[in-house]
Amino acid sequence: MSALILISVLAVLVLYLGLFGNKSWLAPIGVLGLLGAIALFASGWHIDHHLMGGMVKFDRFSIGFNIAMVAITVLIFLFGPDYYARAKDNVAEQYALMLFSLVGGFLLSSYTNLLMLFLGIEVLSIPLYILAGAKKNSLRSNEASFKYFLLGSFSTAFLLMGIALLYGLTGSFELTVLGEHIANAGSSDMLLNFGLFFTVTGLAFKMGAVPFHFWKPDVYQGAPTLVTIFMATVVMMAATAGFFRLIDVTGMPGMLAQIMVLLVLATLLVGNVIALRQTNFKRLMAYSSIAHSGFLLLALLTDEGLVEGHGTAVGRTLLYYTFTYSLATTGLFILFTIAKRANNGAEHNDIFRGLFAAKPWLALCALAMLLSLAGIPLTAGFIAKYQVFLLAIGAGWLKVMGFGVLMALLGIYYYFMVVRELFVRPDQPVTFVVSPLNWLVVSVCAVAVLVLGVWPSLI
Repeated sequence: MSALILISVLAVLVLYLGLFGNKSWLAPIGVLGLLGAIALFASGWHIDHHLMGGMVKFDRFSIGFNIAMVAITVLIFLFGPDYYARAKDNVAEQYALMLFSLVGGFLLSSYTNLLMLFLGIEVLSIPLYILAGAKKNSLRSNEASFKYFLLGSFSTAFLLMGIALLYGLTGSFELTVLGEHIANAGSSDMLLNFGLFFTVTGLAFKMGAVPFHFWKPDVYQGAPTLVTIFMATVVMMAATAGFFRLIDVTGMPGMLAQIMVLLVLATLLVGNVIALRQTNFKRLMAYSSIAHSGFLLLALLTDEGLVEGHGTAVGRTLLYYTFTYSLATTGLFILFTIAKRANNGAEHNDIFRGLFAAKPWLALCALAMLLSLAGIPLTAGFIAKYQVFLLAIGAGWLKVMGFGVLMALLGIYYYFMVVRELFVRPDQPVTFVVSPLNWLVVSVCAVAVLVLGVWPSLI
Protein backbone atom coordinates (compact mmCIF):
# COMPACT_ATOMS: atom_id res chain seq x y z
CA MET A 1 0.00 0.00 0.00
CA SER A 2 2.87 2.34 0.83
CA ALA A 3 4.33 1.88 -2.65
CA LEU A 4 0.94 2.65 -4.25
CA ILE A 5 0.71 5.87 -2.28
CA LEU A 6 4.35 6.75 -3.00
CA ILE A 7 3.96 6.43 -6.78
CA SER A 8 0.66 8.35 -6.74
CA VAL A 9 2.20 11.19 -4.72
CA LEU A 10 5.30 11.08 -6.92
CA ALA A 11 3.14 11.60 -10.02
CA VAL A 12 1.51 14.67 -8.46
CA LEU A 13 4.92 15.98 -7.36
CA VAL A 14 6.31 15.64 -10.89
CA LEU A 15 3.32 17.60 -12.19
CA TYR A 16 4.00 20.43 -9.76
CA LEU A 17 7.71 20.46 -10.61
CA GLY A 18 6.72 20.96 -14.22
CA LEU A 19 5.19 24.31 -13.29
CA PHE A 20 8.67 25.68 -12.62
CA GLY A 21 9.83 24.90 -16.15
CA ASN A 22 13.03 23.05 -15.16
CA LYS A 23 12.57 19.65 -16.78
CA SER A 24 16.08 18.47 -15.86
CA TRP A 25 14.88 17.53 -12.36
CA LEU A 26 11.89 15.49 -13.47
CA ALA A 27 13.58 12.21 -14.40
CA PRO A 28 16.04 12.11 -11.43
CA ILE A 29 13.25 12.69 -8.92
CA GLY A 30 11.08 10.14 -10.70
CA VAL A 31 13.88 7.55 -10.60
CA LEU A 32 14.50 8.15 -6.89
CA GLY A 33 10.80 7.71 -6.15
CA LEU A 34 10.66 4.53 -8.23
CA LEU A 35 13.68 3.08 -6.42
CA GLY A 36 11.90 3.85 -3.15
CA ALA A 37 8.87 1.92 -4.40
CA ILE A 38 11.09 -1.09 -5.18
CA ALA A 39 12.44 -0.97 -1.62
CA LEU A 40 8.91 -0.82 -0.17
CA PHE A 41 7.72 -3.75 -2.28
CA ALA A 42 10.82 -5.79 -1.40
CA SER A 43 10.27 -5.19 2.32
CA GLY A 44 6.94 -7.03 2.11
CA TRP A 45 8.22 -10.01 0.11
CA HIS A 46 7.57 -12.60 2.84
CA ILE A 47 4.20 -11.25 3.97
CA ASP A 48 0.84 -11.36 2.18
CA HIS A 49 -0.96 -8.02 2.52
CA HIS A 50 -4.73 -7.76 2.02
CA LEU A 51 -5.81 -4.17 1.42
CA MET A 52 -8.93 -2.18 0.53
CA GLY A 53 -11.30 -4.55 2.27
CA GLY A 54 -9.58 -7.59 0.76
CA MET A 55 -10.00 -6.40 -2.85
CA VAL A 56 -6.22 -6.17 -3.33
CA LYS A 57 -3.67 -8.76 -2.31
CA PHE A 58 0.08 -8.15 -2.37
CA ASP A 59 1.68 -11.60 -2.42
CA ARG A 60 4.93 -12.84 -3.93
CA PHE A 61 3.42 -13.05 -7.40
CA SER A 62 2.13 -9.48 -7.44
CA ILE A 63 5.18 -8.07 -5.65
CA GLY A 64 7.46 -9.79 -8.17
CA PHE A 65 5.54 -8.31 -11.09
CA ASN A 66 5.34 -4.89 -9.43
CA ILE A 67 9.09 -4.77 -8.81
CA ALA A 68 9.71 -5.82 -12.43
CA MET A 69 7.35 -3.13 -13.76
CA VAL A 70 9.01 -0.46 -11.62
CA ALA A 71 12.49 -1.60 -12.71
CA ILE A 72 11.56 -1.27 -16.39
CA THR A 73 10.01 2.15 -15.69
CA VAL A 74 13.32 3.21 -14.11
CA LEU A 75 15.12 2.31 -17.35
CA ILE A 76 12.52 4.25 -19.35
CA PHE A 77 12.94 7.31 -17.11
CA LEU A 78 16.73 7.12 -17.48
CA PHE A 79 16.19 7.36 -21.24
CA GLY A 80 13.78 10.27 -20.71
CA PRO A 81 16.23 13.21 -20.36
CA ASP A 82 17.81 12.46 -23.73
CA TYR A 83 14.47 11.76 -25.42
CA TYR A 84 12.84 14.94 -24.12
CA ALA A 85 15.94 17.14 -24.57
CA ARG A 86 14.35 18.82 -27.61
CA ALA A 87 10.82 18.97 -26.15
CA LYS A 88 9.59 22.22 -24.65
CA ASP A 89 6.06 21.52 -23.44
CA ASN A 90 4.19 18.85 -21.49
CA VAL A 91 7.26 16.88 -20.40
CA ALA A 92 6.19 16.76 -16.74
CA GLU A 93 2.70 15.73 -17.77
CA GLN A 94 4.04 12.78 -19.75
CA TYR A 95 6.19 11.54 -16.87
CA ALA A 96 3.25 11.92 -14.48
CA LEU A 97 0.85 10.07 -16.77
CA MET A 98 3.26 7.15 -17.00
CA LEU A 99 3.43 7.03 -13.21
CA PHE A 100 -0.36 7.08 -12.90
CA SER A 101 -0.56 4.29 -15.47
CA LEU A 102 1.99 2.33 -13.43
CA VAL A 103 -0.36 2.51 -10.43
CA GLY A 104 -3.02 0.86 -12.60
CA GLY A 105 -0.49 -1.87 -13.37
CA PHE A 106 -0.04 -2.46 -9.63
CA LEU A 107 -3.79 -2.93 -9.22
CA LEU A 108 -3.98 -5.30 -12.19
CA SER A 109 -1.32 -7.59 -10.75
CA SER A 110 -2.85 -7.58 -7.27
CA TYR A 111 -6.65 -7.65 -7.58
CA THR A 112 -8.83 -10.28 -5.92
CA ASN A 113 -12.09 -8.54 -6.81
CA LEU A 114 -13.55 -8.01 -10.29
CA LEU A 115 -14.31 -4.36 -9.52
CA MET A 116 -10.61 -3.81 -8.80
CA LEU A 117 -9.81 -5.52 -12.12
CA PHE A 118 -11.94 -2.94 -13.91
CA LEU A 119 -10.43 -0.07 -11.92
CA GLY A 120 -6.90 -1.30 -12.61
CA ILE A 121 -7.47 -1.54 -16.36
CA GLU A 122 -8.97 1.95 -16.50
CA VAL A 123 -6.23 3.57 -14.40
CA LEU A 124 -3.68 1.82 -16.61
CA SER A 125 -5.37 2.74 -19.90
CA ILE A 126 -6.70 6.29 -19.60
CA PRO A 127 -3.24 7.92 -19.28
CA LEU A 128 -2.09 5.89 -22.28
CA TYR A 129 -4.88 7.25 -24.48
CA ILE A 130 -3.45 10.71 -23.79
CA LEU A 131 0.20 9.70 -24.07
CA ALA A 132 -0.32 8.05 -27.47
CA GLY A 133 -1.32 11.47 -28.84
CA ALA A 134 1.41 13.42 -27.05
CA LYS A 135 2.93 14.59 -30.35
CA LYS A 136 0.17 17.09 -31.03
CA ASN A 137 1.45 18.15 -34.44
CA SER A 138 1.77 14.60 -35.73
CA LEU A 139 -1.18 13.13 -37.61
CA ARG A 140 0.07 9.62 -36.86
CA SER A 141 0.18 10.36 -33.16
CA ASN A 142 -3.33 11.79 -33.23
CA GLU A 143 -4.53 8.75 -35.16
CA ALA A 144 -2.84 6.42 -32.67
CA SER A 145 -4.54 8.12 -29.74
CA PHE A 146 -7.96 8.04 -31.39
CA LYS A 147 -7.70 4.38 -32.43
CA TYR A 148 -6.42 3.29 -29.04
CA PHE A 149 -9.18 5.17 -27.24
CA LEU A 150 -11.93 3.94 -29.54
CA LEU A 151 -10.93 0.28 -29.51
CA GLY A 152 -10.05 0.44 -25.83
CA SER A 153 -13.55 1.69 -25.07
CA PHE A 154 -15.05 -1.27 -26.92
CA SER A 155 -12.85 -3.69 -24.97
CA THR A 156 -13.91 -2.05 -21.71
CA ALA A 157 -17.55 -2.57 -22.67
CA PHE A 158 -16.87 -6.29 -23.18
CA LEU A 159 -15.05 -6.46 -19.86
CA LEU A 160 -17.93 -4.80 -18.01
CA MET A 161 -20.41 -7.15 -19.65
CA GLY A 162 -18.36 -10.12 -18.48
CA ILE A 163 -18.08 -8.79 -14.93
CA ALA A 164 -21.83 -8.11 -14.83
CA LEU A 165 -22.64 -11.66 -15.99
CA LEU A 166 -20.29 -13.21 -13.44
CA TYR A 167 -21.78 -11.04 -10.69
CA GLY A 168 -25.28 -12.07 -11.71
CA LEU A 169 -24.20 -15.71 -11.54
CA THR A 170 -22.40 -15.67 -8.18
CA GLY A 171 -23.83 -12.61 -6.41
CA SER A 172 -20.29 -11.42 -5.65
CA PHE A 173 -17.34 -9.69 -7.28
CA GLU A 174 -14.82 -11.76 -5.29
CA LEU A 175 -12.60 -14.13 -7.28
CA THR A 176 -12.66 -16.71 -4.49
CA VAL A 177 -16.46 -16.88 -4.66
CA LEU A 178 -16.25 -17.33 -8.43
CA GLY A 179 -13.72 -20.14 -8.00
CA GLU A 180 -15.91 -21.89 -5.43
CA HIS A 181 -18.93 -21.62 -7.73
CA ILE A 182 -17.01 -23.24 -10.59
CA ALA A 183 -15.75 -26.01 -8.29
CA ASN A 184 -19.22 -26.77 -6.91
CA ALA A 185 -21.56 -26.13 -9.83
CA GLY A 186 -19.41 -27.27 -12.73
CA SER A 187 -18.77 -25.50 -16.02
CA SER A 188 -21.88 -26.24 -18.07
CA ASP A 189 -23.62 -22.97 -17.20
CA MET A 190 -23.81 -20.77 -20.31
CA LEU A 191 -23.94 -17.64 -18.14
CA LEU A 192 -20.56 -18.63 -16.69
CA ASN A 193 -19.10 -19.34 -20.12
CA PHE A 194 -20.26 -16.04 -21.59
CA GLY A 195 -19.15 -14.12 -18.50
CA LEU A 196 -15.65 -15.55 -18.71
CA PHE A 197 -15.56 -15.05 -22.48
CA PHE A 198 -16.34 -11.33 -22.25
CA THR A 199 -13.94 -10.83 -19.34
CA VAL A 200 -11.13 -12.62 -21.16
CA THR A 201 -11.85 -10.47 -24.23
CA GLY A 202 -11.11 -7.31 -22.25
CA LEU A 203 -7.81 -8.72 -20.99
CA ALA A 204 -6.84 -10.16 -24.38
CA PHE A 205 -7.18 -6.67 -25.90
CA LYS A 206 -4.57 -5.27 -23.52
CA MET A 207 -2.19 -8.09 -24.44
CA GLY A 208 -2.79 -7.52 -28.15
CA ALA A 209 -4.04 -11.05 -28.77
CA VAL A 210 -5.63 -11.83 -32.15
CA PRO A 211 -8.32 -10.81 -33.13
CA PHE A 212 -8.05 -7.91 -30.66
CA HIS A 213 -4.68 -6.77 -31.99
CA PHE A 214 -5.58 -4.20 -34.64
CA TRP A 215 -4.63 -1.23 -32.48
CA LYS A 216 -1.06 -2.34 -31.81
CA PRO A 217 0.81 -1.65 -35.08
CA ASP A 218 -0.71 1.81 -35.61
CA VAL A 219 -0.38 2.83 -31.96
CA TYR A 220 3.22 1.61 -31.68
CA GLN A 221 4.13 3.48 -34.87
CA GLY A 222 2.28 6.70 -34.10
CA ALA A 223 2.97 7.13 -30.39
CA PRO A 224 6.17 8.81 -29.16
CA THR A 225 8.89 6.18 -28.88
CA LEU A 226 9.20 6.57 -25.11
CA VAL A 227 5.47 5.89 -24.78
CA THR A 228 5.76 2.94 -27.16
CA ILE A 229 8.41 1.43 -24.88
CA PHE A 230 6.12 1.84 -21.89
CA MET A 231 3.19 0.21 -23.70
CA ALA A 232 5.31 -2.64 -25.06
CA THR A 233 6.78 -3.48 -21.66
CA VAL A 234 4.96 -2.28 -18.55
CA VAL A 235 1.48 -2.57 -20.05
CA MET A 236 2.25 -6.05 -21.39
CA MET A 237 3.48 -7.15 -17.96
CA ALA A 238 0.44 -5.71 -16.18
CA ALA A 239 -2.04 -7.28 -18.61
CA THR A 240 -0.33 -10.67 -18.33
CA ALA A 241 -0.40 -10.52 -14.53
CA GLY A 242 -4.07 -9.52 -14.58
CA PHE A 243 -4.90 -12.39 -16.92
CA PHE A 244 -3.10 -14.84 -14.63
CA ARG A 245 -5.00 -13.59 -11.57
CA LEU A 246 -8.27 -14.53 -13.24
CA ILE A 247 -7.21 -17.83 -14.82
CA ASP A 248 -5.45 -18.98 -11.65
CA VAL A 249 -8.83 -18.97 -9.89
CA THR A 250 -11.17 -20.10 -12.67
CA GLY A 251 -8.94 -22.59 -14.48
CA MET A 252 -10.27 -23.54 -17.92
CA PRO A 253 -13.95 -24.40 -17.39
CA GLY A 254 -16.37 -25.14 -20.20
CA MET A 255 -15.59 -23.55 -23.52
CA LEU A 256 -12.87 -21.26 -22.11
CA ALA A 257 -10.15 -23.79 -22.92
CA GLN A 258 -11.28 -23.96 -26.56
CA ILE A 259 -11.39 -20.16 -26.75
CA MET A 260 -7.88 -19.92 -25.31
CA VAL A 261 -6.55 -22.49 -27.78
CA LEU A 262 -7.97 -20.46 -30.67
CA LEU A 263 -6.45 -17.28 -29.21
CA VAL A 264 -3.04 -18.95 -28.90
CA LEU A 265 -3.04 -20.38 -32.44
CA ALA A 266 -4.35 -17.21 -34.11
CA THR A 267 -2.03 -14.90 -32.16
CA LEU A 268 1.09 -16.94 -32.89
CA LEU A 269 0.21 -17.29 -36.57
CA VAL A 270 -0.80 -13.70 -37.31
CA GLY A 271 1.97 -12.12 -35.24
CA ASN A 272 4.78 -14.10 -36.83
CA VAL A 273 3.53 -14.25 -40.42
CA ILE A 274 2.70 -10.55 -40.77
CA ALA A 275 5.96 -9.58 -39.03
CA LEU A 276 7.82 -11.16 -41.96
CA ARG A 277 6.53 -8.41 -44.28
CA GLN A 278 7.36 -5.41 -42.08
CA THR A 279 10.02 -2.92 -43.12
CA ASN A 280 9.15 -0.31 -40.48
CA PHE A 281 10.93 -1.21 -37.24
CA LYS A 282 8.13 -0.03 -34.95
CA ARG A 283 5.55 -2.07 -36.80
CA LEU A 284 7.90 -5.04 -36.80
CA MET A 285 8.17 -4.78 -33.01
CA ALA A 286 4.39 -4.46 -32.76
CA TYR A 287 3.78 -7.73 -34.60
CA SER A 288 6.65 -9.29 -32.68
CA SER A 289 4.85 -8.25 -29.49
CA ILE A 290 1.67 -9.91 -30.76
CA ALA A 291 3.61 -13.12 -31.38
CA HIS A 292 5.07 -13.03 -27.87
CA SER A 293 1.55 -12.55 -26.51
CA GLY A 294 0.76 -15.90 -28.11
CA PHE A 295 3.48 -17.63 -26.09
CA LEU A 296 2.24 -15.96 -22.90
CA LEU A 297 -1.30 -17.13 -23.65
CA LEU A 298 0.06 -20.65 -24.15
CA ALA A 299 1.53 -20.50 -20.64
CA LEU A 300 -1.81 -19.26 -19.29
CA LEU A 301 -3.59 -22.11 -21.06
CA THR A 302 -1.69 -24.59 -18.89
CA ASP A 303 -2.87 -23.11 -15.56
CA GLU A 304 -5.08 -25.60 -13.74
CA GLY A 305 -6.75 -22.95 -11.59
CA LEU A 306 -5.31 -23.24 -8.10
CA VAL A 307 -6.78 -20.51 -5.91
CA GLU A 308 -3.52 -19.97 -4.03
CA GLY A 309 -1.45 -20.08 -7.19
CA HIS A 310 1.09 -17.29 -6.77
CA GLY A 311 3.91 -19.78 -6.30
CA THR A 312 3.09 -21.94 -9.31
CA ALA A 313 5.42 -22.59 -12.21
CA VAL A 314 3.01 -20.72 -14.50
CA GLY A 315 3.30 -17.51 -12.49
CA ARG A 316 7.09 -17.73 -12.33
CA THR A 317 7.31 -18.42 -16.06
CA LEU A 318 5.10 -15.43 -16.89
CA LEU A 319 7.23 -13.15 -14.71
CA TYR A 320 10.48 -14.39 -16.22
CA TYR A 321 9.16 -14.18 -19.80
CA THR A 322 7.65 -10.70 -19.56
CA PHE A 323 10.58 -9.20 -17.66
CA THR A 324 13.27 -10.51 -20.00
CA TYR A 325 11.16 -9.57 -23.03
CA SER A 326 10.80 -6.06 -21.60
CA LEU A 327 14.55 -5.70 -21.06
CA ALA A 328 15.30 -6.58 -24.69
CA THR A 329 12.49 -4.40 -26.03
CA THR A 330 13.56 -1.37 -23.99
CA GLY A 331 17.16 -1.56 -25.15
CA LEU A 332 16.22 -2.05 -28.80
CA PHE A 333 13.84 0.90 -28.86
CA ILE A 334 16.54 3.14 -27.37
CA LEU A 335 18.93 2.03 -30.10
CA PHE A 336 16.15 2.60 -32.63
CA THR A 337 15.83 6.21 -31.43
CA ILE A 338 19.59 6.72 -31.76
CA ALA A 339 19.60 5.24 -35.28
CA LYS A 340 16.52 7.24 -36.27
CA ARG A 341 18.24 10.50 -35.36
CA ALA A 342 21.31 9.47 -37.33
CA ASN A 343 19.14 8.83 -40.41
CA ASN A 344 17.08 12.03 -40.45
CA GLY A 345 13.99 10.54 -38.84
CA ALA A 346 13.70 7.37 -40.95
CA GLU A 347 12.13 4.36 -39.23
CA HIS A 348 12.94 1.52 -41.64
CA ASN A 349 14.92 -1.52 -40.54
CA ASP A 350 17.94 -0.41 -42.57
CA ILE A 351 18.60 2.58 -40.27
CA PHE A 352 20.76 0.21 -38.19
CA ARG A 353 23.25 -0.10 -41.07
CA GLY A 354 26.73 0.90 -40.04
CA LEU A 355 26.11 0.52 -36.31
CA PHE A 356 28.79 -2.15 -35.90
CA ALA A 357 31.34 -0.10 -37.82
CA ALA A 358 30.59 3.05 -35.81
CA LYS A 359 29.68 1.65 -32.37
CA PRO A 360 30.76 -2.01 -32.11
CA TRP A 361 29.69 -2.45 -28.48
CA LEU A 362 26.19 -1.12 -29.11
CA ALA A 363 25.85 -3.35 -32.17
CA LEU A 364 26.78 -6.36 -30.05
CA CYS A 365 24.23 -5.25 -27.45
CA ALA A 366 21.58 -5.05 -30.18
CA LEU A 367 22.63 -8.50 -31.38
CA ALA A 368 22.22 -9.97 -27.89
CA MET A 369 18.76 -8.46 -27.46
CA LEU A 370 17.56 -9.52 -30.91
CA LEU A 371 18.82 -13.06 -30.30
CA SER A 372 16.96 -13.09 -27.00
CA LEU A 373 13.69 -12.06 -28.65
CA ALA A 374 14.27 -14.75 -31.28
CA GLY A 375 14.78 -17.37 -28.58
CA ILE A 376 18.35 -18.36 -29.43
CA PRO A 377 20.15 -20.55 -26.81
CA LEU A 378 22.25 -18.86 -24.09
CA THR A 379 19.83 -15.93 -23.99
CA ALA A 380 16.92 -15.27 -21.65
CA GLY A 381 14.44 -15.50 -24.51
CA PHE A 382 15.39 -19.13 -25.14
CA ILE A 383 14.85 -20.06 -21.48
CA ALA A 384 11.51 -18.23 -21.47
CA LYS A 385 10.16 -20.11 -24.49
CA TYR A 386 11.61 -23.38 -23.19
CA GLN A 387 9.75 -22.94 -19.89
CA VAL A 388 6.50 -22.24 -21.76
CA PHE A 389 6.91 -25.38 -23.87
CA LEU A 390 7.62 -27.47 -20.76
CA LEU A 391 4.39 -26.20 -19.19
CA ALA A 392 2.47 -27.07 -22.36
CA ILE A 393 3.92 -30.60 -22.41
CA GLY A 394 3.09 -31.10 -18.73
CA ALA A 395 -0.51 -29.98 -19.29
CA GLY A 396 -0.96 -32.24 -22.32
CA TRP A 397 -1.20 -29.52 -24.99
CA LEU A 398 1.28 -31.27 -27.28
CA LYS A 399 -0.20 -30.21 -30.63
CA VAL A 400 -0.47 -26.59 -29.55
CA MET A 401 3.09 -26.75 -28.26
CA GLY A 402 4.27 -28.19 -31.59
CA PHE A 403 2.63 -25.32 -33.44
CA GLY A 404 4.32 -22.91 -31.04
CA VAL A 405 7.72 -24.41 -31.82
CA LEU A 406 7.12 -23.93 -35.56
CA MET A 407 6.11 -20.31 -35.01
CA ALA A 408 9.18 -19.72 -32.83
CA LEU A 409 11.38 -21.00 -35.66
CA LEU A 410 9.55 -18.76 -38.13
CA GLY A 411 10.08 -15.77 -35.83
CA ILE A 412 13.85 -16.18 -36.01
CA TYR A 413 13.79 -15.02 -39.64
CA TYR A 414 12.45 -11.49 -39.14
CA TYR A 415 14.76 -10.82 -36.20
CA PHE A 416 17.71 -11.85 -38.33
CA MET A 417 16.61 -9.36 -40.99
CA VAL A 418 17.49 -6.67 -38.45
CA VAL A 419 20.63 -8.51 -37.28
CA ARG A 420 21.92 -8.48 -40.86
CA GLU A 421 21.52 -4.69 -41.06
CA LEU A 422 23.76 -4.21 -38.01
CA PHE A 423 26.78 -5.49 -39.90
CA VAL A 424 26.08 -4.05 -43.36
CA ARG A 425 28.12 -0.98 -44.25
CA PRO A 426 25.96 2.02 -45.24
CA ASP A 427 26.25 3.72 -48.62
CA GLN A 428 27.24 6.94 -46.86
CA PRO A 429 28.95 7.48 -43.48
CA VAL A 430 26.47 7.63 -40.58
CA THR A 431 27.16 9.32 -37.24
CA PHE A 432 25.47 7.72 -34.23
CA VAL A 433 25.37 10.10 -31.27
CA VAL A 434 25.02 8.22 -27.98
CA SER A 435 24.82 9.84 -24.55
CA PRO A 436 26.60 8.09 -21.64
CA LEU A 437 23.25 7.42 -19.94
CA ASN A 438 21.78 5.79 -23.04
CA TRP A 439 24.94 3.72 -23.43
CA LEU A 440 24.55 2.55 -19.84
CA VAL A 441 20.86 1.63 -20.15
CA VAL A 442 21.39 -0.29 -23.39
CA SER A 443 24.36 -2.12 -21.87
CA VAL A 444 22.36 -3.05 -18.77
CA CYS A 445 19.53 -4.44 -20.91
CA ALA A 446 21.87 -6.48 -23.12
CA VAL A 447 23.99 -7.87 -20.29
CA ALA A 448 20.86 -8.71 -18.29
CA VAL A 449 19.31 -10.86 -21.04
CA LEU A 450 22.59 -12.78 -21.34
CA VAL A 451 23.09 -13.23 -17.60
CA LEU A 452 19.47 -14.30 -17.08
CA GLY A 453 19.85 -16.69 -19.99
CA VAL A 454 22.70 -18.45 -18.18
CA TRP A 455 21.33 -18.09 -14.63
CA PRO A 456 17.52 -17.98 -14.93
CA SER A 457 17.17 -18.77 -11.23
CA LEU A 458 18.12 -15.14 -10.47
CA ILE A 459 14.42 -14.26 -11.01
